[in-house]
Amino acid sequence: MSSKIIESFTNKILIPFRLVPKDGLTPETLAFSITLGIISGIFPVLGMTTLLSLLLTILFRQNLLVVQSVQWILALVQILLIIPFMKFGAYLLNQNVVHISIQQINRAFQPGMLSGIKTVGIFHLYGILTWLILVVPASAVSYFGLLVIFQRKSKRSDKSIPLQN
Repeated sequence: MSSKIIESFTNKILIPFRLVPKDGLTPETLAFSITLGIISGIFPVLGMTTLLSLLLTILFRQNLLVVQSVQWILALVQILLIIPFMKFGAYLLNQNVVHISIQQINRAFQPGMLSGIKTVGIFHLYGILTWLILVVPASAVSYFGLLVIFQRKSKRSDKSIPLQN
């Protein structure tokens, strides 16, 4: 069972990243592209991560393939973080404790569609607040951590290639 998971992870995630063209991808560019994919991939609004990652990629002129791939890989993480982000945002604003369930969402829509959208929208705003607070430090940690890894890998691969005149 465990070997099938590892094999699936390798075949679906690691091998495609090896196919990314290496030309023009410096360690800095690769670290920044992956960081943009991470921060856009955990944005706490379903359906907005692709648009956000596309906008960030264009804004910062990064590698679209890398940013989108990382963002798509983090889809499950995004789903797992939405409710904690909402709860923490509500806590920061001294709102009532947010208990989100399917029944609560159904009750929010019983008075009408606009009422339900308003309630769910407020929950999303709590999540976005948390994301905004966490995005800068998480980006810094991600970028500099990945940069160190990619620079070391780049130095190792440079040493293994003999210089020819």
